[in-house]
Amino acid sequence: MIYTVILAGGIGERFWPLSKKDNPKQFLSITGNKPLLLQTKERILRLTPTENIKIVTTATLARKIIALGFGKNNLIIEPRGMNTLYAIGLAASKLMASDKDALMLILPSDHWIADDKQFISVIKRGIEWAEKGYLVTYGIIPTRVETGYGYIEKGAELALGILKVKRFTEKPNIKKATSYIKSEKYLWNSGIFLWKTYTILEEIKRHQVHLKEAINALKMNPSKKNIELLYSSGTPISIDYGVLERSKNVLVVASEFTWDDIGTWNSLERIFKSRESGNIERGDIHQINSHNNIFYAEDGIIVAKGLENMIVVHTKNATLIIPKSGAQQVKEIVRHLPVKYQ
Repeated sequence: MIYTVILAGGIGERFWPLSKKDNPKQFLSITGNKPLLLQTKERILRLTPTENIKIVTTATLARKIIALGFGKNNLIIEPRGMNTLYAIGLAASKLMASDKDALMLILPSDHWIADDKQFISVIKRGIEWAEKGYLVTYGIIPTRVETGYGYIEKGAELALGILKVKRFTEKPNIKKATSYIKSEKYLWNSGIFLWKTYTILEEIKRHQVHLKEAINALKMNPSKKNIELLYSSGTPISIDYGVLERSKNVLVVASEFTWDDIGTWNSLERIFKSRESGNIERGDIHQINSHNNIFYAEDGIIVAKGLENMIVVHTKNATLIIPKSGAQQVKEIVRHLPVKYQ
C-alpha cells in the first residue's frame, strides 16, 4: 500500500515577511485561493486516500494543520526539527509498525505543480522500481539555468525515463549551472521521493551507523521515549546528504511536469503572468514608471515610482524591500531580526 508523507515542519524564511514562524509558507495561499499544504493534499488524493496521508510536523503547528481539515491520525509529531532524515526515519518507522510492506511517497508541503494529472502519472512510473527495493527520486527536466536548486547527474538508463543516479550535486554557481544545462546530463532535484519503509530504514542504518540502535528501537515500538532517542542520537541532516548521496541504490525518474519549489519571492515570476511593465503585482499596487519588479501587498497599498528589478512586500507588521538578485539572502536577514518579527 502507498502512503504519502508530507513534510510540513519548515518555516519558509525566504518568504518573509509573509511567511513567519507562527504562520509558515505551507499555510499561505501564495499561488491560488488555498494554502499550499491543502493543495498538496488535494493533488495526491488521486493516488492515496486521506487516511493514508501522514503529515510530519511539530507540535506548535499541529493545531493549524487540524484547522485545515486534517485529523489527528494524519499527524506525525516531531519533538523538534532535525531536518528531513529524522522526519523520514520517524515516519517510516511508524508506517512499518502497522504495514511492513508499506511504500512511502515523500512530498514537501510547499511546492507548486501546474498539472496534477501529469504529476500523478509521473509518480506512478516509479512504483514498480520502489517495490523492487530502489530508492526512487524524481528529477525535474530543467527549463533554465538555475543556481537555487540541487542537481542530479544522470547515469545509465534502465527503462524509458528511469535512470541510475550518477551523483548528486549541491546548488551550483552560475558557471557550473550553465554547463549542466548545456550538457543535458542533469536534472533538478525536486525533493520528491518514493521507497519502501524497510528499504529507507536499512539505508539510514547503513549510512548513519550512529542512528542504528535508535532506528531499531523505533521499529519495535514507536513510543515517545524511542522517538526522543532517535532525535537525541545525532545532529540535523538531510536525507539527501545523509543517505541519497552515499547510496548506490538510487534511481531517478526524469519528470516532465511543470514544477516550482516556491523557494524565494522570485518564484512568483514563473507562476504568475507579468503585466506589460514586467511587474508581478499581487494586492493593491499603484506604480509609476516601474519595471520588472515583484510587488506583493497583503495589507494596505504599495506605492512605487521608478523602481527596477526590486521585490517589495508589505504586510500589516513588516515591509521587505530588496533587489531581486538578493532574494536568496532573505533567510539570513530574518535571522538577525528581533524574535517578535521573525
